[in-house]
Amino acid sequence: MQTKPLSNWSEDVLEQCLQDVMQGGWSRMRPYALTFLLVSLTTAEAPPTRQDLALAPLVHNSSNPGSQLDLSCWEDVSTLHEDERAARPAELAAAARYAAHYGLPPMQTVNDVITLLIAAQVIHEIPDTAGVARLYPAHPVPAPVDVFPLDEEEAAIQRQLRFEAAYEGHSYRIIELFAPEGERRKEITTSLERLARVIDSTPDDARQAVRLLVNGGDFTTTLDITELPPHKVFRLRCDWAQFDDGRIGIHGMTEDGRIEVTLPTRLTDPTDEHDREPPPQHPHPER
Repeated sequence: MQTKPLSNWSEDVLEQCLQDVMQGGWSRMRPYALTFLLVSLTTAEAPPTRQDLALAPLVHNSSNPGSQLDLSCWEDVSTLHEDERAARPAELAAAARYAAHYGLPPMQTVNDVITLLIAAQVIHEIPDTAGVARLYPAHPVPAPVDVFPLDEEEAAIQRQLRFEAAYEGHSYRIIELFAPEGERRKEITTSLERLARVIDSTPDDARQAVRLLVNGGDFTTTLDITELPPHKVFRLRCDWAQFDDGRIGIHGMTEDGRIEVTLPTRLTDPTDEHDREPPPQHPHPER
């Protein structure tokens, strides 16, 4: 795909690029240097050189304590947990496939990772007025599924992450309708047109936001919204027990300025057989 380099190195635009990285699925890519380099680039104060970027604090790892371009981009296997060590061969194979897609050898060094990101046009390398090559993120930053030959399983996960990132903000606004003043409603009667006004967007965006809630398992609808006309009235219901079991509740600020939250039940109840599962990647607020 063809991308364009960032032309406006402002805080607001860089923040959007950082969001593209964090919400675009890059955190799932290996080696971790793929993510760390992009995060470091989108938080830099000015376009860096390759060496500048390699020296960014996030790029440090156990195999590369000095963050030099010619040192390893991979964590030392001796520092990994057992499941991470078991996953390493598959990660190496996938990373080699990404590099081969652009005619490059398998990534071994930090410089190799930068070279791949440039070949994929996730990063652009452009000489400045003094002829020094500097790095710019693409704007917008493409997702891994846009530039790498992901396997079917990973591509499906990446598509779901993008879907969640696109509509989770709208879903938060809809959740707020269930507890407008602290009390908890079990259901609301609404339509996609009404919800579109709530989220300040379109009925189709409202449809996708409701779909995201339903996919979470704690919300249900009385009608199938897949092709529901925007004006058609339906009831949206919340199972609060399941909501509390799977979501982080955010209740605002305490008097000492701290965020007050309620952790999912499965993380606080030692008798819950699911207590060792990780928390949801996209917590929903509760007001």
